[in-house]
Amino acid sequence: NLSPWEEWFICKERELRDRLQARALEKINLQLEKTKEKQDSERRRRLAEEKHKEWVQRKKEEERRERERKLSKEMAEKATRELEKMQLQEKAKLKYKEWLKKKRAEESEKKKREKEKEKQRQAELQEKKERSEKIFKEWLHNARNKARPVLNGHSYPHGKSTGCYDGISYPAPAYCNPIPWKPIHVPPPKEDGSVSVKSSKRSAYPQSRRSSPMVICKPQTTCCVGS
Repeated sequence: NLSPWEEWFICKERELRDRLQARALEKINLQLEKTKEKQDSERRRRLAEEKHKEWVQRKKEEERRERERKLSKEMAEKATRELEKMQLQEKAKLKYKEWLKKKRAEESEKKKREKEKEKQRQAELQEKKERSEKIFKEWLHNARNKARPVLNGHSYPHGKSTGCYDGISYPAPAYCNPIPWKPIHVPPPKEDGSVSVKSSKRSAYPQSRRSSPMVICKPQTTCCVGS
């Protein structure tokens, strides 16, 4: 049997061993917990890095898609502008061709009208020329066939030329109106009898100066300027 001291000592040793075991176990548990926390932290870090990488990758993909979308939109807008520009150019060319065609047609019509006017003018001039030549020939023929009148004047006493020019003598008129001149009748005023007599005399005076129709031809020999 053990003595009380031995039992006490053994009990103390047992308590010390239990405490050491508990302390060692606690230390091990603490290390395990730290290791676990470290592992958890590392796992969380890796997970965060992976998530960050995924986010960066996703962001890059979104940016790439956005750039592609913008580029596609810009290309589509550029193509639309080019197409509109080409359409406007085609419309402008078509409008210019239509305008040029219309302008050429107007110029052609204008030239045609001017040509017709010139042709008509030339025809009228030719007609006037032919008519003038015909009238001149008729006048010349009639002038040659007319009887020559007897000249009675200061330079032609008894129808014979004196050989000198007389400024008092006048050439015979080339044309006389066959219709006698008739004065316009003006009724005399009732107030003054003398005025009525004078006006009647004046109205009667031109009747004495009525010209008789004459036929004048150019003489064969002329020495006077008045002839």
